[in-house]
Amino acid sequence: MSLSRQLVLIIFVLFLVVFAGTLAISVNNTRVYLSEQMQSHAQDTATSLALSITPAMTHRDWPMINSMVDAIFDRGYYRELAIVSIDGKTLLKRELPVTIEGVPQWFVRLIPLETPTGEALITTGWRQAGKLVIRSHPGYAYHELWRSSVGTFWWFFGSWVAAMLLVVGVLRFALAPLREIERQALAISNREFPILERLPWTRELRRVVLAMNKMTAKIKRILSDQVELTEKMREEAYRDPVTGLANRRYFDSRMGYLLAAPEEFPHGALLLAELADFRTYNEHHGYEGGDELLRQAGHLLEQMCQDARTHLVARLGGADFAILATLETPDEADALAEKISRELAQLRLQGLADTPCTGHLGVAWFDAGQSASDLFSEADMALRAAQGKGPNAWHRYQRTALEKQEVHGAARWHDLLQQAIDRGSITLFSQPVVSCADGRPLHREIFARIAGEDGRMLPAGVFMPMAERLGLVGALDRLVVEAVLARLRISPEPAEIFSVNISPTSVHDPAFTAWLCGLLRRSPGLAGRLIFEATEYGCAAKPDALHHFVDNLRAVGSQFCLDHFGVGFASFGYLRDLKLDYIKIDGSSIRRLDRNKDNQFFVHALAEIAHGLDIQVIAEAVEDQREWDALKGLRIDGVQGYLLGEPALLQPPRTSS
Repeated sequence: MSLSRQLVLIIFVLFLVVFAGTLAISVNNTRVYLSEQMQSHAQDTATSLALSITPAMTHRDWPMINSMVDAIFDRGYYRELAIVSIDGKTLLKRELPVTIEGVPQWFVRLIPLETPTGEALITTGWRQAGKLVIRSHPGYAYHELWRSSVGTFWWFFGSWVAAMLLVVGVLRFALAPLREIERQALAISNREFPILERLPWTRELRRVVLAMNKMTAKIKRILSDQVELTEKMREEAYRDPVTGLANRRYFDSRMGYLLAAPEEFPHGALLLAELADFRTYNEHHGYEGGDELLRQAGHLLEQMCQDARTHLVARLGGADFAILATLETPDEADALAEKISRELAQLRLQGLADTPCTGHLGVAWFDAGQSASDLFSEADMALRAAQGKGPNAWHRYQRTALEKQEVHGAARWHDLLQQAIDRGSITLFSQPVVSCADGRPLHREIFARIAGEDGRMLPAGVFMPMAERLGLVGALDRLVVEAVLARLRISPEPAEIFSVNISPTSVHDPAFTAWLCGLLRRSPGLAGRLIFEATEYGCAAKPDALHHFVDNLRAVGSQFCLDHFGVGFASFGYLRDLKLDYIKIDGSSIRRLDRNKDNQFFVHALAEIAHGLDIQVIAEAVEDQREWDALKGLRIDGVQGYLLGEPALLQPPRTSS
């Protein structure tokens, strides 16, 4: 029961007690007063009538006595009038039946009224001739008592109604700040931090509001300070201070993870760029001029790689830069190298180069199974070959057989993908996500596969980039969602929960959002068993669209996870505005975590921030027991990786026998 209702109930009970007591006292006082009045009236009448009939009694004039008695009795105020002789014989008697009109019988039974008796002696000279006895009639007294009681009741009832309306109004006004405080507390739990501007006039409530405002501001400041500290420490550890790009340390970590994750990076290219004669330029223009050249070159490289679905640009040190990009064919790598070389040459037109030769590029093509050291060696050899070609040249390390195979495959992607969509021929694999603390299952992540021309299953990392380019990614996402829902409909285990990957393109598409939410509304009971996840680096580019997608998912009962969190150097502040359920820390921050203190600090700080926002944290790409052991002390909620199970074909649900 609400506080206002409790107060109203207490006031109502108190008022009812006061009303009942006052009414009882009033009725009793009136009853006593009327009884005394009837007693006095009966006695006065008896005395007066006895004196009046004394002469008639002396002469035994009974007609006169009857006339005088009737004149008094016929007025109706008395129920009995009698003249009794000295020896007790009734000489004359008048009686009136007791009838009480206009008064309920329950009232008469509830409040009994005594009918008082008045007596007076009748004398003839010095001798007593008899006794006159008069008993009052209670009808008029009951009528007056009922009228007084009804009037008192309605007066109190009207006063009670007015008082209760006044109390309710005052309480509603006085307790309004409590409702605002409640909304403020709920907002804090929903990761919002409003400040109540209007202060209540009640001193106690004013103090509560001021305390809540102070607490809200402090929580917001603590969270902001923690986010800023985490971002600062991460930038100092992994960002190059001159160019703002990733440094060698972060590049090696991220590259090692991607090369070992064919789901995300099935093939691509490593490009090494080196500015020509940078030491001489530094000597002529000073360190400030050299830093400006590095900044402009880094910005140019970053701009040239925007078209790649996944790319990483870093300054390795000195005048050396590295680019790792997801590309479909070696021809795309050649086109990217040609574009970068052409743009690097433009630095001289900006006054940032003293000679026509601004830099060289070496390109190495990557395919699954190649190590990071081998890929770096090939790119370095290609860079040395480019430097031998001439100014602003580039060179790619050749692997002809692989190149022909990839070009042939790219020509048939559209038919392959469209065939899978038309036939609904998609295969679901799954990988467990378990509790970091005790290893119990939390849910399973779904991975989509389609069959290639040779019948081998192709992971999403292979075909999704081409689907993005061909505009088929939305249709593939719908196909996967429908397949997962079909599996859930026949699953007898309500605790079976799946997480489904959605491309950023679909997340940003209002039509896809409307379709997905409509489908989930038509599938009651299943929406709560689905977690949708999308990559952070793809979704964060359009925060408004991401916010809209997450809000709509929550409205139908599903959850949302931001995948590969922490890949870039974007601010974590936007987490406060998103109502996320999970974040998955990118595997590059988990790889060799037990030996990397900087990553341990980042993971622990991120977990603290996320838990303050009611977000659960999952570490992905856990492949070593030592990594899992390190995560247990960092407040991570769940883990996922090859250590706990590789993606396996999603088996049909078990049926009870």
